[in-house]
Amino acid sequence: MDLPHPLFLMLRYKIRFDRKISHDIKRQLLLTNRQIISDSMKFIADGMLGKLTRWLRLAGHDVIYIGDLGVPADEQDDVLISHVEGEKRVLLTCDVDLHRRARRAGSKSVFIKSNDVVGQLVEVSKRCGRKIQIRPENSRCPMCNGAIELAAKKEIEGKIPRAVFDAHREFWQCSNCGKIYWQGKHWKTILGMASKYNRMVK
Repeated sequence: MDLPHPLFLMLRYKIRFDRKISHDIKRQLLLTNRQIISDSMKFIADGMLGKLTRWLRLAGHDVIYIGDLGVPADEQDDVLISHVEGEKRVLLTCDVDLHRRARRAGSKSVFIKSNDVVGQLVEVSKRCGRKIQIRPENSRCPMCNGAIELAAKKEIEGKIPRAVFDAHREFWQCSNCGKIYWQGKHWKTILGMASKYNRMVK
């Protein structure tokens, strides 16, 4: 399943702010929560794991996707291993030979067997010993890996369809690529994915 855009980056928690709280205070609350709650892992994913990459970014994890780097196919394995070793990232791969190469070098690697993104999230959770939890206060942009921050409504006027602007009170924006997110029509689908993950990971 491809992650819809725009979508609202909340699966387990929904933040409700009192309308009297100023935008600056809301932003500071989110930044504080990001510092306190963030327990992110660092990954690099091979070219077969674009969907998994986007979901892990939503969960606040720092994920490099080889498909974003423009690396020729015959050089990708070396680049993946270089990032794993140089940046202490966990390799996520569907290639058993690459997985074994990383392990022989003493690096951390998760060999992904499932073709379903929820199953892949469960595999990462079990191999890394952590449950994947998506919180809006520390999510990353699923498209570019940048930090997502609460945006003042007036700052995004004219950047999204007028009907969407009028229908929603709160918006989030990527600090890197500028993409804007809100609670869209795919909300129920995303909640369903989260529910399936929570059942499978137990």
